[in-house]
Amino acid sequence: MSKNERHVFIGVLLVLAAALVVMLFQNVRGNVQPEIRRVSVLLDGESESYWQNFRLGVDRAAREHNVDVRYVSRYDGPAGTAQAEQLRREWEGELDGVILVPVDADVLAETLQEAPDGLAVTVVGPALSGVEGACTISASPEEMGRQLAAAVADSGAASCAVILTGREGETALRRLHGLEEGFQELGVTWRTVMTLSVEALPEPDGQPVVALEPGTTEALCARGGPVYGIGASNGILSRLEEGTAAALVVQSDYDAGYLSLLSVLESLDGVQPEDQILDCYTVTAENMFSDPMDQILFPVA
Repeated sequence: MSKNERHVFIGVLLVLAAALVVMLFQNVRGNVQPEIRRVSVLLDGESESYWQNFRLGVDRAAREHNVDVRYVSRYDGPAGTAQAEQLRREWEGELDGVILVPVDADVLAETLQEAPDGLAVTVVGPALSGVEGACTISASPEEMGRQLAAAVADSGAASCAVILTGREGETALRRLHGLEEGFQELGVTWRTVMTLSVEALPEPDGQPVVALEPGTTEALCARGGPVYGIGASNGILSRLEEGTAAALVVQSDYDAGYLSLLSVLESLDGVQPEDQILDCYTVTAENMFSDPMDQILFPVA
């Protein structure tokens, strides 16, 4: 074999060796299973239809980032205590993170004091007192209340009834605070009606009624309007389209869901996620199918 032939032979061997190394690397890389993270979402016990867009946002982020998501929407027993007990069962199941829509913020905050180190927590709503490192994502409850007050005032109504069930959580009570501030500034008078059952209220008399939670909004709409409330389920939106609901104040639940899961993943990657205050919007029958409201109310999965 001549000198040139030896050089060619060695060159061919080097090329074959390099190709073999690349093939082996790709094979090893192909056999590595992608990391699957497990995140639980503990909703607040309201009907799942009220969280339909939120779930679409969470599921979109889960598909993009290889996350196994488990939803819990119903609890046995008193909802606040039962949600906290469910949270404990979830972390005992060795999940990576949790998204909380609190029923009772104080009970959840106390329970989280015992949570294992490294559990990533995002709260959809006001911050939990004394809980370090938990990210919060939500529209301002006070601003939602003020927008509700403005919607009533814009209708020309001088007075209204605010319906409370006695089961309002911190978020609804903060909306009430903003609502009352708005009424005072706008010169609208109001009376607060406490009831254990919306069905037990007197028949509608044409006076505007205001609800601070989706369940109360939908129940009031079933009795007649005009209703000013919170929520963007299909049931509530159909009442808006038909005119029973006069106006709704909403946030982008899709964005809340998508961003809440991303914040959990940021925390798991060692980055402290930032709290985010979402915009809120007043929806009427006139603007519900216009940009940007159509995208907020009817997001594409």
